[in-house]
Amino acid sequence: MNIKLLRELLSRYLSLDPNDDFSIEKYWKEMSAILSDDISATIHFFESECTEEEFYWLGSIFEDIAEKTQSKELIGVLRDRLAKVTPETYCQQNFKTEHMQKWVDYTEYVRSVNMNIDYAEGRIDE
Repeated sequence: MNIKLLRELLSRYLSLDPNDDFSIEKYWKEMSAILSDDISATIHFFESECTEEEFYWLGSIFEDIAEKTQSKELIGVLRDRLAKVTPETYCQQNFKTEHMQKWVDYTEYVRSVNMNIDYAEGRIDE
């Protein structure tokens, strides 16, 4: 998995105008393709290399990744990753994006990521 490219795409995505639906969709598709290509590498990324901020923003494509890969293991890894974020370790001031620094406190972070994981789990065929 090309983590450098993924991070570059995420950085470009974060610089978009929130109303630019076409570009947002384009970056979601590209990032989703990278994370869906090799599920073992994706799991490793989320377990070992993904920052809390990246985890939050990539949550918007968890659903796409789950639908493409049908990986129940991925859902477990995402839940385990979220469980590692605690009120004691969460530091809103350390985030790079202004949005995260101003608006995403611990409660909002957990609520949002958990919701994205729930939606992703709903895409797994039983």
